[in-house]
Amino acid sequence: MTNGRKAPVLALLVPGAIGFLLSLTGQGAMLLNMAVFGATVSYVLMMVSHIVLRRREPDLPRPYRTPGGTATTGVALVLAAAAVVATFLVDVSAALWTLAAYAAFLAYFALYSRHHLVASAPEEEFELLADAGEDVR
Repeated sequence: MTNGRKAPVLALLVPGAIGFLLSLTGQGAMLLNMAVFGATVSYVLMMVSHIVLRRREPDLPRPYRTPGGTATTGVALVLAAAAVVATFLVDVSAALWTLAAYAAFLAYFALYSRHHLVASAPEEEFELLADAGEDVR
């Protein structure tokens, strides 16, 4: 569901409401550790995605090239993975709760959301844009 400007309303309101309600618990340190864990897991996933995409589609046109290519991405992956491990050292409970939330969201995607995708694959969108560019010429 989006508003008139195509902003994903529920995707903005639901996490904001959950974050606000959790802030009322008085567990600020735990919430901070959960946020760090979530961010570092996201960083790991981004680095893995970058490496996989560079290996599978090395000639795909890109508006930006990472300096150092997959080597610097590999370094970032190691650092992000170390940060994930560090969150378990700080607060095991917070890390496990966040891991459980990730697992629940992953299960939701696997069982429901991936069967109801609206957008096309990026490759299809790139092809449509290329075709549109040729039509203009």
